[in-house]
Amino acid sequence: MSKWKEYKLGDLIDVKHGFAFKGECITTEPTSNILVTPGNFNIGGGFKITKFKYYYGQYPESYILKEGDVVVTMTDLSQEGDTLGYSAKIPKQDGFKFLHNQRIGLVNIISDEADKDFIYWTMRTYEYQGFIVGAATGTSIRHTSPTTIKEYTFQLPPMPEQKSIASILNSLDDKIDLLHRQNKTLEALAETLFRQWFVEEENTEIVVLERLVDVIDNRGKTPKFSDVKTDYPIIEVKSLASADRFVNYEACEKFVTEGTYKNWFRAGHPIVNDILFSTVGSIGEMAFVIENKGAIAQNVVGLRAKKISPFYLYQYLSLPKTRGNIKNLDIGAVQPSIKVPHLLEIEIPVPIDKKQIYEFENKMIPMFEKMKINHNQIRTLTRLRDTLLPKLMSGEVRVKKAEECVKASL
Repeated sequence: MSKWKEYKLGDLIDVKHGFAFKGECITTEPTSNILVTPGNFNIGGGFKITKFKYYYGQYPESYILKEGDVVVTMTDLSQEGDTLGYSAKIPKQDGFKFLHNQRIGLVNIISDEADKDFIYWTMRTYEYQGFIVGAATGTSIRHTSPTTIKEYTFQLPPMPEQKSIASILNSLDDKIDLLHRQNKTLEALAETLFRQWFVEEENTEIVVLERLVDVIDNRGKTPKFSDVKTDYPIIEVKSLASADRFVNYEACEKFVTEGTYKNWFRAGHPIVNDILFSTVGSIGEMAFVIENKGAIAQNVVGLRAKKISPFYLYQYLSLPKTRGNIKNLDIGAVQPSIKVPHLLEIEIPVPIDKKQIYEFENKMIPMFEKMKINHNQIRTLTRLRDTLLPKLMSGEVRVKKAEECVKASL
């Protein structure tokens, strides 16, 4: 630590603003141009490879991002600002170009003293992000600026140690990314299989969703939350917006005591293979429950499949046309929201030959189990990365000890 020196980020980097792409040319229909937005940043930093927005208009070629470029989000739509200021790296995506949108900053290294990957990880620490949020402007939408970002002060080790620290954290992130991509491939395979078997199927009956599910709806008064983390998390919308189809318990921020968990939630609790569905804010976020753990928040409803496979139900609700129909149920004035009775009126085409559904389920189960294993590995590696990150960046844990921890986990 004696050789570590204090710097401002502005001594080492510059932050370039993005281009104001025309709103009328932005679409959710895939094109070869992916528009990088604040929605592409995970809580805690890193690039989210889901829910892309695309662009089909003209633009300056100088705003095409390269694989490995470090970008930072300067706008956050949440009141908590939980992605504001965090960094991400542009991934490799064959056949696509990533476009540098406004309110996204491109980080350029301007000093030989700094390693780009070390700066990237510095901008993923809680200390850095806390500084950014503390200086943010706006209430419902939070903003930061290159000037604010460059004011952050931190300790910088010598170049060889910067590279070693970044290498350790990169190795964990690369493994996490690989597992996410495996799950994305399996997700795409499941969707393809569903479409081949059922989307063009004509021999179906139309059944309203209410007849196919039992509902867990814990709307009403808000329970008293625990002052400390417990074994009883509250599953909110952000826990459904993960990179795969499973509830992300790591994103839970509110907890209740055992007594509250057992006595307050009269509608019951979600169990394995229930589908959780968001009804307020980001309408239509979905995730499977993989542990008999947690209680649902007031902006989430649980759907427990009956007389139908939960895998069939999930895939149908995931179809873009179905999601569009659900979003059209929005009655919110201040923020998007839908009523549960309206959701339950959604019509679901169900094959008359039920054998098809169960054959589909039998195909899905091994894929689902592989995805679940990957998901749990992601959780383990993410916890290790998030534990090592502040300790490595502060010098509390040295490189050799961290390398031993990583080798034991991979």
